Amino acid sequence: MSKKESENVCFWLPNQCTSKMDVLTPHKLVLVFLIQEYAQLKRKVEETQQPADFGAKHRKRFCLLLLKLIQRPDMPYKDLYALITSPVYGVHPAHLEEFLKLMKMLKSVGIDVLFDLYNEIDKLIIGSSNTFHVVGLYLRKVYVTLEKMNFQEVMSLYRASVAYYDQGIQALQLVDQSTSVADCESFMKGNAVDTVEAPPNYGSVACRWSIKQSELFIAQQKSMLEEDEVSALPPKELQQRLNEIIQDRPLYAPAYFLSFLNAIRVGDIGNAVVALHRCFDRTSPECSRPNTSETKEFQYSSLNLAILHAQFGHREAAMMALRECITVAQENGDHTCLHLAHTWLNLLDGFRPPFPERIVNMQLLHACSLRVTAQMRTACLNGISPADVFGTFMANDHLNAQKSMIDLVAKGVAERTALCTVYGKHELSNLCAQVLLNSNLKSLDRMYNGEGICHVLCATALRQTLQGDFALAMVTLNHAMNRFPRYPNSRNWLITDHLISAIRLLYRGRWAEARQECLMFHSLDPVTANLMLAHITLAKQDYGTAQKCISALLSDDQITSTTRVRALILEANLQAQLGKANAFETLHQAQKVANQYHLDYERAVVDLHLAYYLLKFLYAPQRALTLLRGCIATFLTDGTAYDRGRALFLFGRCMLEVVQTEPEISDEQSPSTGLQQRMQKQLNVVLPMFEQAIQLFEKLECHSKAKDVFIFLATLCNELGMIDDRNGYACRYRLLETEHQTPRQYLNVFL
Repeated sequence: MSKKESENVCFWLPNQCTSKMDVLTPHKLVLVFLIQEYAQLKRKVEETQQPADFGAKHRKRFCLLLLKLIQRPDMPYKDLYALITSPVYGVHPAHLEEFLKLMKMLKSVGIDVLFDLYNEIDKLIIGSSNTFHVVGLYLRKVYVTLEKMNFQEVMSLYRASVAYYDQGIQALQLVDQSTSVADCESFMKGNAVDTVEAPPNYGSVACRWSIKQSELFIAQQKSMLEEDEVSALPPKELQQRLNEIIQDRPLYAPAYFLSFLNAIRVGDIGNAVVALHRCFDRTSPECSRPNTSETKEFQYSSLNLAILHAQFGHREAAMMALRECITVAQENGDHTCLHLAHTWLNLLDGFRPPFPERIVNMQLLHACSLRVTAQMRTACLNGISPADVFGTFMANDHLNAQKSMIDLVAKGVAERTALCTVYGKHELSNLCAQVLLNSNLKSLDRMYNGEGICHVLCATALRQTLQGDFALAMVTLNHAMNRFPRYPNSRNWLITDHLISAIRLLYRGRWAEARQECLMFHSLDPVTANLMLAHITLAKQDYGTAQKCISALLSDDQITSTTRVRALILEANLQAQLGKANAFETLHQAQKVANQYHLDYERAVVDLHLAYYLLKFLYAPQRALTLLRGCIATFLTDGTAYDRGRALFLFGRCMLEVVQTEPEISDEQSPSTGLQQRMQKQLNVVLPMFEQAIQLFEKLECHSKAKDVFIFLATLCNELGMIDDRNGYACRYRLLETEHQTPRQYLNVFL
């Protein structure tokens, strides 16, 4: 299994629950004070219309502030005070005044404030019109917690609240309020200027994250890591928050699982394995499925361990973990886990198990869709006909249509894009890519950023480069870099970036710099790097190094059929440059592989080289023209700018050569004069082809190939006695040579 295939990962965690009660902290108590004073102020405004400036704006601002404070972890009193007095979330002056009076009474009156608060919460719940909104549920939770506390616990809470208030007042006196945190949302995003301080340790009531707060935070960050990694917290910031949650909830398994995903982001396999082990050590099977055996969820630990090893390229370790996962899943009858395990077996071992025609359990939809996608990838690599492959994809579309799952839809379109590219339908591939990139893939106002999007962006940038649109390619690639900044998706655009640079430098004839670019991504994709390096060394006419690179590629049984055909074409070019007669045999071997695996574009490239060799070495222009007529439509429809330029140039040369081999039609004039007139007439017909080829080469900045066309046209015009045209092409050649010098040995090379 290639490393690229192993990066399409999806880790699985069984449902978790916890029965531990939340700890009532001083910060949560202060929020109740804020709600209490707001309710009294609102009742006063309704009865006396005082204060008059208390309107809908202040009510909306306080509701937004309260929602953020309920969902966010505890903060020191000085930060809370700075927040309620800030211009963005500040409360009404009358509300603030009453709140501060109540906080002073907390210290002066004593514990009676808490007993009065218990009765006030009861009144607020009874008087509320809707007890199931966020504030109502929060008050009921505090009420139930207070009701279950004994006197000693209430006394500890009171002392901690007084210490919380005193430390906050002292901090406010020492630190300017303007430097405090003014938006608690910046704490979650990690972009605050000042770091939010953790609340001090108050013994038994020390807890920064409640159960619901930690569940919300972990669910949000996990969703962002899967769909929109840019919006998630940076790895270091996220790990700090997770350490805080683990300190408060040491048995909360999802926190360790998110720590595992965070370690995967940065490629830290050591901490990833430790976090995964700790996650499943703290998983309680009785919580999620109380009527099952103790080993009911253990298969998921093996499954995630297998995915981890597969992502880092440890195939043997991944296979061992998958075997254990399948064994335990069969014992427990977990069909979902079995489908997931078989999907990964398909990726690791190339095994093609049958998929069900009908989904009985809708929970298996995701696993079956991934399994079909993996089968189609394997079928394409094994030479299955495109009709069968795309026919099976219709079943995958049917599975995805059963439920609107954005990740499955995006992966399906991305796979279609890749398959169209393999089969040589580049325009259709580009159309599929544009459909995916222009689709509305938002879920809950958050853009989907899956791996398929990154692959499509990289493929689009590479396609734009091959068409000569270098500026557009850089814009697309920069967008991919900004959208997918971290591993494993960063590997895709990093390879594409170096590959684009190597291609541009190859066109310009800057061999040393192009070779350096190949070496820079060789560790990421050695097959592509070796293929590009063979192309560069062959163009440089370093035949010894080119032979080594090509031999290394052809001796590898794991390379794809597309890579093998391209390597055989380069080997045929090498043999032709060295004057060996087996170049045709090598091209026929490449043609056989292309036909076997239905590689239409590579077959057209082979025919193009065969036509060139027939014209150059065997001087059979009629046979060469016949081959070109069969493949020219492929280049004009799906070809790159470089291949279109070569095909047009060679097609025009063949048409001119065919005229010379045709028998004479009229005897009224000398044979040389008649041939010259027919050649001039034919030149006027094919001249637009040559001009188009020149434009394509100049667009690619491939000046040596443009010079080849100028040399051919100037020589031909000289032979036909077209002096003015000859001088024109010679002048254009001289101007281009002056701006971009090219050594003579690199001219007239068909690569």
